[in-house]
Amino acid sequence: MEKLRRKMILYRARFIMSFKMYTRYPVNFIMSFIQPLIWLAPFYFMGKAFSSGGDLVGFQKFTGTSDYIGFLVVGFMVSGYVSAVFWSMGFSIKEEMRQGVLVSNWTAPVSRISLLISKSLYYFFTTTIEVITTMIICHFAFGFTINGNILSAIIFFIPGMIAMIGLGLIVGSLVLLAKNANPIIDMTNFLIGGLSGSYFPIKVLGRGVMFISLGIPLTYVYDGMRALLLKQKSLYPLRIEIMILLISAILFWCIGILVFNKVEKSARNKGLLSEH
Repeated sequence: MEKLRRKMILYRARFIMSFKMYTRYPVNFIMSFIQPLIWLAPFYFMGKAFSSGGDLVGFQKFTGTSDYIGFLVVGFMVSGYVSAVFWSMGFSIKEEMRQGVLVSNWTAPVSRISLLISKSLYYFFTTTIEVITTMIICHFAFGFTINGNILSAIIFFIPGMIAMIGLGLIVGSLVLLAKNANPIIDMTNFLIGGLSGSYFPIKVLGRGVMFISLGIPLTYVYDGMRALLLKQKSLYPLRIEIMILLISAILFWCIGILVFNKVEKSARNKGLLSEH
């Protein structure tokens, strides 16, 4: 109980700290309205240019639906959570290094992993607000509409994000070693997002690349969320995809904790943390 109480105090303190920092910069809030238009408008008009009679025949062949903008918006929303995981875990380490408070923060009587996860919880909160904002804006700007069950999609989404948190711990480990967050996070974020079909159906990829895509849990998050929210044809039956995500959640969570603990212990023994 004492360990749980300490974690709750940590989560509350980190949430309040992050919230205060976020609200000190009003442009952050304004960007949540502008960003969906900036990113999605070019795709929307390109889709219009290639449509015939309002239908995208080639796109429909791969996905089972001609709802191109729905496909993009769902991908954009899921990508927001993926970025939140990578940036909150990897960049929070880099920020604490730069500020010179990494060692002092890590002397708190809680696990280092809890410190990283507590940062992610706040980013999940702000990303959820931004996702709701995105749905409203895209509904009026592009005609985006959800045709499926939102509750089922949320349940489907949870194990995928647990798997991504495990991967985020691995990214944090790389940042701890390299002491440079931006290249690692950008490369990981764009590479995994691209191979998972964030903005295109992975069926268009070559067989070798698609084989890699099918080994990434995030692929099934994108695919399942689109199937549940847009009635798109899924790669595999959803019951199989949810089983893959449940197994991935356990596997990546355990691997992420193992890798981070080993890297953190090695860095501490070599004195790599003392300068921060």
